[in-house]
This record gives sequence, structure tokens and C-alpha cells, in this order.
Amino acid sequence: LSPDVRRLRAFEKIELQPGETKKVVLKLPANDLAFVNEKGKWIIEEGDFRFQIGNLTDKVTCTQTKIWDSPNK
Repeated sequence: LSPDVRRLRAFEKIELQPGETKKVVLKLPANDLAFVNEKGKWIIEEGDFRFQIGNLTDKVTCTQTKIWDSPNK
């Protein structure tokens, strides 16, 4: 099994007036990057993750694989 390539994991609706800027902080726990493996366990795999906000992207590296035994991560 492989996870979806793109998934929405955080969202905040804001309203901006023309020319206005706002700082928005989105918190994303590591388990939001997990998926269910072939054994039915939640897993986050070691590797690079790319985050996209609008037309901007950034890369974050996960340095170890984590498997959850509980059904809800």
C-alpha cells in the first residue's frame, strides 16, 4: 500500500482586504502524515515530505519510521 501523494491536512479560512497581510500558523502533528499499512497498522515512514501552501513548497525529513498499535494513532 502506498499513501496518497497529496492530502489536505490543515486548513484555516481567513478574510483579507486588498493589500492586507496576516500571519497564519497551522500546526500539523506527525501522526497526520501516517497511513494504514498492509498489516492494518498506522505508520509514518522515514523519508522526505513536501508541504505546499499556495504556490510555495517546503521539505521536511522524517528520520525514523513509527508504527502505532492503537487503531486511532
